[in-house]
Amino acid sequence: MDADVTQSKAFLTLWAWADKNKKQLMWAVIALVAVGLGIAFWLAHQSESQNDANDALSQLISPADLPGGTQPTADSLLKLANDYSGTAAGQRALLLAAGDLFAAGKYDDAQGQFQKFIRDYSDSKLVSQAALGVAACYDAEGKTSDAIAAYQSVVDRYPNDNLTPQAKLALGRLLEAQGKFKEAKNNFEDVARNYPGTTGNSEAITHLQKLLTEHPELMPVSSQTPPPPAAVVTPAVKPSTNSEKH
Repeated sequence: MDADVTQSKAFLTLWAWADKNKKQLMWAVIALVAVGLGIAFWLAHQSESQNDANDALSQLISPADLPGGTQPTADSLLKLANDYSGTAAGQRALLLAAGDLFAAGKYDDAQGQFQKFIRDYSDSKLVSQAALGVAACYDAEGKTSDAIAAYQSVVDRYPNDNLTPQAKLALGRLLEAQGKFKEAKNNFEDVARNYPGTTGNSEAITHLQKLLTEHPELMPVSSQTPPPPAAVVTPAVKPSTNSEKH
């Protein structure tokens, strides 16, 4: 009963306030409706833009799957990425353009587009691909120190990404080239042990076996060949003769 009375008083108080502030309440309701309509329109527009972007990307890349079809150019992909900036298709187009530039040997241009992706789409699920692309550009340009730092950044920032084994494999290869054999071994071992079935797994095993063959000192002590036992020297025994005097 007390709860009903409390609710009734609260309702009457609210009604009295609403009656006294009808004008303000009306404008508040209108504002809420306007915001709701604005959000609905924005969502509809976003959905429409996403569909248009998907259609445009599909039309651009689908001819490549046909006999005699041609691949889209980096310029056409970059135009689509700019026209549909912010959409999922725009993101994919930007990555494809960067990859196309990399394949053409235009590493500096490719790196610029990968970095643009990281700046513009830092919360994208594809950002790790762009980060690996930056590292690969440094690698291809022979900027070893920058490449090592970039690959290490991929490993540290995206430890559970499916691209991480590729970054570790590349990192091991560069470290080995620098004579940092122990660090290289650690990366090869990690990929070989913890990423079975991945693209880089068998390659990591091959690198590791080659490294250990060339540098057996890197093998665990228990796995190293023990030294041959010392020769046992038997003391000479003077033979007895029957001519000895007693």
